[in-house]
This record gives sequence, C-alpha cells and structure tokens, in this order.
Amino acid sequence: MNSEARKRAAEAGRAAEANAEARQLADAWDREAYDEEARGNGFAAVILHAHARELRAALDHPDQPLSA
Repeated sequence: MNSEARKRAAEAGRAAEANAEARQLADAWDREAYDEEARGNGFAAVILHAHARELRAALDHPDQPLSA
C-alpha cells in the first residue's frame, strides 16, 4: 500500500469514527428527550428530538442544506 492509499484509508477511518460518534450523540439527545418528557418538560423534549433529527439528517444527507 503506497502512502496515498494509507492516507485515504486513515481519513476514511477517521470519518467513519466521527460519524459513529455523531450518531451516538444523536441517540444520547433522544434518550435525554425521553427523560425530559417523562419529567413533564415537553418543550425540552421537542428541542432535543429536533436536534437529534437534524444531526441524523446532516449525516445521512450531507449534500442537503440544514434547516434554519
């Protein structure tokens, strides 16, 4: 494997790791939203779910603009 191939492989690995971490963050936001909803704080739950949904959309469709 030449140096360019090694660089591409390393970059792909880092990108996959960052993507997995971002998905874990979205999952954590959803869990926190469920906790907030259980405590009667529906507003916080809506915001947290929206953030998780936006993050997943950005990961799944990076070419699409984010909503404002």
